[in-house]
Amino acid sequence: GHYALWGQNVHHHDISLNNLMVYKTSDGRYIGTLIEFDFSSSPSGQEHTGIVPFMAIELLMHEAIEGQVKHLYRHNTESFIWVLTWVCLHYQEGLL
Repeated sequence: GHYALWGQNVHHHDISLNNLMVYKTSDGRYIGTLIEFDFSSSPSGQEHTGIVPFMAIELLMHEAIEGQVKHLYRHNTESFIWVLTWVCLHYQEGLL
């Protein structure tokens, strides 16, 4: 879903634990969804918002803070990886 939105020029810019939800369907499947599109934008390239522990490292560098780094799809992909890492390290048997 995220990739499809990116292809339609809807860029989320805030992939974080609070903006991802997982729910269980009646047939037992788990579905993940991305919420909170209030910081999403078209690709002007200079938007760097988000929760610091989940942001792409390149977007935390001095050049990005000065607006010299374009927000790319790989930055959001890195944010998904940071969220997954956080979940794996903090949850045990479904509990925090």
